[in-house]
Amino acid sequence: MYRLCGLIYLGKFHFTCRVVTGSGEVHLHDGMKTGKKLVPEGNLINMDSKMLGKLGKRKLSVLVYQKM
Repeated sequence: MYRLCGLIYLGKFHFTCRVVTGSGEVHLHDGMKTGKKLVPEGNLINMDSKMLGKLGKRKLSVLVYQKM
C-alpha cells in the first residue's frame, strides 16, 4: 500500500510543491515566496483534483508516494 505524500509542480524554470502529511493535511511550499515556511491549504479529502493539477500557472509534474 502507498500513500500520496507530495506533489511537485514545474513552470518558468522553478519548482514548487505541496506536502501531504500522514493525516492528509496539505501544505504549500514555494521557497521563493514562503522561504522555509509551509502554508496550510486544507485536507486532501476535501480538495478538488483539478485544483491539485495546477499550482498557479505551474503544472503538476511529479507525484511522490510513500510505501506503507
